[in-house]
Amino acid sequence: MNLATGVKEARLNIPESGADEISSGLTIIENPDLVGYGSAKVNEHIIGGENVPAQQPIRSPSPNVAESSVFFDSVSDVKYHHSADTGRLLTALHELEDLAHSYKWGLALARDVDLSHRLFQLLLPSQPSEEIRSLAALVVGTAIHNNLEALGAALSHFYNDEWPEGPLEAVILALLHEKAPTLLSRMMFLLSSLCQDEGQLKRFLDARGIEILVRIHGVPSSNVDDMYRVKTKVSHFFTDHPECEQNGVM
Repeated sequence: MNLATGVKEARLNIPESGADEISSGLTIIENPDLVGYGSAKVNEHIIGGENVPAQQPIRSPSPNVAESSVFFDSVSDVKYHHSADTGRLLTALHELEDLAHSYKWGLALARDVDLSHRLFQLLLPSQPSEEIRSLAALVVGTAIHNNLEALGAALSHFYNDEWPEGPLEAVILALLHEKAPTLLSRMMFLLSSLCQDEGQLKRFLDARGIEILVRIHGVPSSNVDDMYRVKTKVSHFFTDHPECEQNGVM
């Protein structure tokens, strides 16, 4: 008996000198259920004499092919859409807004030069559809919100000889002239996302943007209508940026 395991084992006869040699690698176990009990762990994964790992290494999931397809199809639809196909453009913007919550896709969106320029154009008053302008603001704001790498990438496409202005200037125009609460609310979201960058905040202050926000904040509203939500976002902007105090706010 093996005192370490409690297993009874048959003794193999060792041939004496001159006797026929016995070749055996077997150990006869009387009670196989006791194997490994009280002893070192036994590798039970042996098939055909070859060791098989007990657990395969965990691999990173492969990229979501369907998600990638939606992203690139939507980007193409935004870049090259025909003016008559408004429904397709709206669908593409909704898809991009949904994907832009991901750090990966938000950054991919912001790095695309042509897409950034196209979204900027969709923010401008020359775009007649309020819904399209509103969605474009939501897409850009979502992509760069809490994603400083995406913010830097997006801003790198503007403020040059070819594109002297950027999304911030489109936001200022909207805040000056628009009255639709949903559009103003999303423009405020985009403004807050852009002003994570100190340079954008300085541009906004230099453009007397605070005066624009004070005017919006003074618009009469009840606490149940859409304009009240816009004013709440203005208040949050003042709170998030102490620099507003130097401009006569708070």
